[in-house]
Amino acid sequence: MSRSAVVIFAAAGILATALAAFAQQAAPDPAVALKAGKEAFEKSCKQCHGLDRPLSKVKTAAEWEITVARMVKNGASVAGEQQGQIVAYLAAKSTFDTKCSACHGTDKPLGAKKSAADWLATVQRMAGKKPGHLAEKEIADVAAYLAIERPVQ
Repeated sequence: MSRSAVVIFAAAGILATALAAFAQQAAPDPAVALKAGKEAFEKSCKQCHGLDRPLSKVKTAAEWEITVARMVKNGASVAGEQQGQIVAYLAAKSTFDTKCSACHGTDKPLGAKKSAADWLATVQRMAGKKPGHLAEKEIADVAAYLAIERPVQ
């Protein structure tokens, strides 16, 4: 093999390793993002009202965006990035409430405690029982929601 071929193969290997490392770093943990949203929701929203009312609502992400924007307009102290985090948290909770309760009650999953990986496996298994009921993003969102609400202690 020529020297230039060896250099090309070595460069390709280094590039592949760098891209793999970047891909691993670039993929944020959905539970971490939802936890930030939950914390921002609890801190900001309780300044003006109780949390039970919004937590009892079921809305789409688009509907939550409108609600959160209205609250900010009314004076809620929420930074720009936090708005999206709050919407993501509330939308994930709504997805859990509507999609999971279509087949069974929510008391059983809310009574369990699992790791994030185990919650993902559980939600994937449940989604497999009713193909098409949950989109891939919804599976990830529900698993992340459960991972922050019912973590292994």
